[in-house]
Amino acid sequence: MKKYYLIVLTIISVSLMLVNCNGNGTGNASADKNNGATEGTINGHDWVDLGLPSGTLWATCNVGANAPEENGDYFSWGETAAKEEYLLSTCKYFDYNNITKYCNDPGYGDNAFADNKTVLEPSDDAATANWGEGWCLPTKDEFKELIDKCTWMKKSNGFEVKGPNGKTILLPLPGYRVTEPREVGMNGYYWTSSLGEKNPSFAWKTDFTGKRMLEEGRYMGLPVRPVCKK
Repeated sequence: MKKYYLIVLTIISVSLMLVNCNGNGTGNASADKNNGATEGTINGHDWVDLGLPSGTLWATCNVGANAPEENGDYFSWGETAAKEEYLLSTCKYFDYNNITKYCNDPGYGDNAFADNKTVLEPSDDAATANWGEGWCLPTKDEFKELIDKCTWMKKSNGFEVKGPNGKTILLPLPGYRVTEPREVGMNGYYWTSSLGEKNPSFAWKTDFTGKRMLEEGRYMGLPVRPVCKK
């Protein structure tokens, strides 16, 4: 009988050890560390947890950039590749000024088209398409949270954005692009994934100089700073 109890106790002890090693037990140091991580990597791209209420994690670089201070590529809203000219005539989902996707007003849609989509789908999201699953453009509300809840300090190469937990990211000032970059080093215009409210030919963007959100024509070439969730 004593031998039986010893075997049972051994099995229980081993089971508890396995639970702790797999991070399924309470008070596990490894699990706590993973849950509280403030930096990490997804698909080879780094993110930082700024301690924001929404839990949004911000990438350390723009899409197309190799370092935080680089501007990266420019995209029309709803497009996933850079191009030479950012004009209405070259804008995806526009057909002679009539919108063929992301339209919540039949008056602007092709043949009174309206799909009522107001947030970019993954296939049209420059962050998802270029960096893979897990990454996406921030919504209007997520970028507004970054503006409202963080401390912004102007640097020679952009804005250092410090979150409530003291962690920081750098956002360069790429300006915008039509046929060539303009206002580089002067302002930070970044796309969100949110369709505009004026009419569906606009989408929401940032304006770092004014610390605000504005609407811009979807054809304009702007950079992208991805976000992700834990």
